[in-house]
Amino acid sequence: MHELSLAQGLLTQLGELATTHGATKIITVKVSVGNDSGVVVDSFSFGFNAIKAEDELTEHAILEINLTAGTDLILTQVAME
Repeated sequence: MHELSLAQGLLTQLGELATTHGATKIITVKVSVGNDSGVVVDSFSFGFNAIKAEDELTEHAILEINLTAGTDLILTQVAME
């Protein structure tokens, strides 16, 4: 299930962003997923929510997914404190 590895990659990227900006909590994460990306949105969301609970930084993060045209998976916005 490649959605789980994509979710893990996103969470790793969030950790790096938090470190760069001195944040201790990720609040919301917005991503755009292209209709032709091959990503199963429900599986990606499930994977994100399962893995996020393992880290205090992301345990309460809310994932918002915007479906778009194209093949990309793009991190568009992160709210953190």
